[in-house]
Amino acid sequence: MTANPPSGPRRVLGVRVAVSLLAVLGLVLLGAAAWFASRPTPGGWFAYAPLSDTTYVPGGTFAPGTLVLLSGAGALLIGGAVGFVVGRRSRPAADER
Repeated sequence: MTANPPSGPRRVLGVRVAVSLLAVLGLVLLGAAAWFASRPTPGGWFAYAPLSDTTYVPGGTFAPGTLVLLSGAGALLIGGAVGFVVGRRSRPAADER
């Protein structure tokens, strides 16, 4: 025989805190992606450098997929948190005792 899992206010508070933290983390990731996208990219272009033995590598740039990964992860976390909240709200009234 197994015991019923606790379903009191402590469990509800823990779920609310977890969902809130996921939403905040998602917002932070989206904010970081927006901030990285607004940063100027150092770089230059030249047509011909015949006597140059060095290669120009700009500093402070991010990989092209960094912004996509940050914004995608942030959107997934926010979408998951919102979906969880909406899914919990739409519970039938017969389940509540």
